[in-house]
Amino acid sequence: MPGVTQQVSHDGMLLRLTVDQPKGNIFSGDVMQQLTQLVQTAQARRELRAITLEAEGTHFSFGASVEEHTADRVAEMLPVLRQLVLVITASEIPVIGLVQGMCLGGAFEVVLACHLIFASSDSRMGVPEIRLGVFPPVAAVLLPRKLGQASADSLILSGEEWGGERLHALGLTHQIFPADSLQSGFLQWFEGSLGKYSGVSIRQAVKAARAGMLAELGAELEAREQQYVAELMKLEDANEGIAAFLERRTPQWRNA
Repeated sequence: MPGVTQQVSHDGMLLRLTVDQPKGNIFSGDVMQQLTQLVQTAQARRELRAITLEAEGTHFSFGASVEEHTADRVAEMLPVLRQLVLVITASEIPVIGLVQGMCLGGAFEVVLACHLIFASSDSRMGVPEIRLGVFPPVAAVLLPRKLGQASADSLILSGEEWGGERLHALGLTHQIFPADSLQSGFLQWFEGSLGKYSGVSIRQAVKAARAGMLAELGAELEAREQQYVAELMKLEDANEGIAAFLERRTPQWRNA
């Protein structure tokens, strides 16, 4: 069945969560809720050293469900995304994104919450929301923290996709592997690092590293979410951009 699968390996030290949602591994509300529950449940497993977030196929994900971004549905969808991002950010077990191919929009926002990101050499990541007349609320909060304000502005305002190598140079990705060896390269890294470390010590290190980030993140995410619903979705152009995408036509902007 489409959705999220889980696999435990390395004597219970590694939990692999894989999104399998043809076509495009769209991060629907259902997929995000499944991931939230699985990451939350995993916190009780004392033997775990890491959780991976992976995806089947050539591309990691083309993004969140645009159908769930319409004015009548987005107010219900955004809290689901926020909850997943907060659960990943607060996880005391490192959550590690393994990104291949395209990783866009809401899916990239989820990956930004991960503690580490490993990517394939053919990966491309970005937030193309501006092309639809909207903005990425989670990326607006996390990108300045992860990449600095200049790079955050560039990605959010341009809607461009940046390659894994460029993002690695900026410090976002931990390592880059050839497209055909992303999983094997990561597993080799895991076996030589986290797989050898104390599980309880890893949790303490994660807790210390993210304390400052967690103190402010919830309020900041909620503020951007409220801007999206109360201000952005009141604009004609935001609704036109979403409608044009769903109707597969060029949007007609009215600057209103």
